[in-house]
Amino acid sequence: MKLLLVGVAIISLSLAGCASHQAPLEQELASFSADSLRASMTLEDRLAMAHEAWIEAISLDLRGQPQLALDQVQLAALYDPDDRSLNVSLARRLREFRRSAEALVVLRRALRQSGPQSALEWELAAGLWLEAGEKDSADWAWTKVLILDPHSREAMLGKASLAESKNDLGAAAHYCSLLADEFGPHAMPWIERAEAYWLKLGRADSVQALLQRRWSDFRIPAEGEKLARYYGSFGKTKEAIALFDTLALLEPEDAQKFSLFSARFLLAAGHRYEALSRFRQILKDDPTSVKAKASVGAVLLDLDSVQAADQVFRQIIQADSTDATAWYFLGLAAQRTNQIDSARTFLDKSIQHDPKAIETWIRRGMLEIETDSLRLASQVFARMVEVWPNLAQARFLSGYTLARLAHRELRHPEREINPPDSEPVATIYRKLAVAQLDSALRIDSMLQRARFERGSLLERLGMFEQALVDLRIAVQLNPSDANTANYLGYLLADHDRFLPESDSLIQHALATDPDNPAFLDSRAWLRFHQGRAAEALADLDKIPAKAQKDPTIRQHRARILEALGRLPEAMEVWKILLIEDPNDPVNQSNRLRLKIR
Repeated sequence: MKLLLVGVAIISLSLAGCASHQAPLEQELASFSADSLRASMTLEDRLAMAHEAWIEAISLDLRGQPQLALDQVQLAALYDPDDRSLNVSLARRLREFRRSAEALVVLRRALRQSGPQSALEWELAAGLWLEAGEKDSADWAWTKVLILDPHSREAMLGKASLAESKNDLGAAAHYCSLLADEFGPHAMPWIERAEAYWLKLGRADSVQALLQRRWSDFRIPAEGEKLARYYGSFGKTKEAIALFDTLALLEPEDAQKFSLFSARFLLAAGHRYEALSRFRQILKDDPTSVKAKASVGAVLLDLDSVQAADQVFRQIIQADSTDATAWYFLGLAAQRTNQIDSARTFLDKSIQHDPKAIETWIRRGMLEIETDSLRLASQVFARMVEVWPNLAQARFLSGYTLARLAHRELRHPEREINPPDSEPVATIYRKLAVAQLDSALRIDSMLQRARFERGSLLERLGMFEQALVDLRIAVQLNPSDANTANYLGYLLADHDRFLPESDSLIQHALATDPDNPAFLDSRAWLRFHQGRAAEALADLDKIPAKAQKDPTIRQHRARILEALGRLPEAMEVWKILLIEDPNDPVNQSNRLRLKIR
């Protein structure tokens, strides 16, 4: 009997082992021969054949012959096709040889068969379904794994990855948090991954809850520090400070760092004198702490103790003249006391020692804007662009400053309309500003202020349709920005375009600031274009008398009075406007229209 079994095994092995190299007809014949041979055998003989092939497969595995071992497992499955575990083993081996399509067919058959289920076979199913692009089936398979083995890290990771691919960030964060628990004290990568998903959903409270639970269970200092920071960001200053104090006891080598955090959170919470007391205690414990000295100086500056702050930072610089932070704060102190030249010198020193400090560059440029030195500000931000060519904020600040320079170069800044060809210098600056803002938006297309600035510049350059694109995006990026909403709403009304959209935008702006003269004027001008002149005049009448002196508001009043049939009153307004500015394009056009002498 044994000789017969071996002989049949060799015949079947040759059929199975060569199947992948046979022509379709030969494969069909081999399958037919194998089926015929199996049909001619008793159940006992077939099970014996399957067992013999399985033992031979194990032997071949031990001898380092995996391909021949696979052939034997295929043979075993041929003679015992109803053995679930045998089919699962065959599917796993087929996958190892990158024959995943065949493996999936075999595994599907196995999963329909009776027998005990295991987490490993469902892990295999999940992997094969993923390779076949069947994500829903893979997700179901990972669920089965977790039912059979609730601590399966591979299943949790699989569920998290699939959830992320479906943009179900809440589920992804949930499974990453479970993985964090599985990894115990070595879970920071999973905590950070869950944190990233939850923060995208605006669920910082979920991150805090995870960190609180883990702090209670594991007391990992790095996680405790993260939790304390969350407490601080949620305004839980007492909890944050208590936790930092605990961390200082657990990690005495980092005690000063945690004490500095406590002091800074006190400062952020508005407890400035308590913060100053903490900083001074740190200095008392370690008089050489430059960070503590700098923090004391910063708090003193914040408390308007400018002279005391100045002394602290000068002490730091005496010890280390390359300390960029000390130079920076000296610049702020000098600006606070209106010593502008000294402020420039100190901030330039700070940049010299740390040219990559973005905040210092911004403060240096803003110093020139605040002192109305726009050309100097433009030069500063141009240098910043050279240092940070791929920083969208640097490009934006350069474009913003150029836009302000353009406005300064207008010969008639009080006019609403200044045709580009009538203001050549301003037009040049506007085009330069647009170029910088173009670069900023190529780097960061979601930069709302750059969108607004470019939209307003394009409108002034006569490029209305392009301006609409930017301004609409600016509104979408920051719906709460009432000024942007009003600007776009007024622009649409002025061009008599998309009036329902204009109405929605202006009403939104007025809901934020119902007494704003510019917003009331916008609604009045919109009502005029809607044929609702009486309501328009009522809006203008709500504007305070001082603001009503604005030429644009008076031009609108004149047109609205005309629409109400009150031509004599309108003519009086136009005559005064023409005396004040006879060359204003709006005044001139209405002079011709009404034939005013």
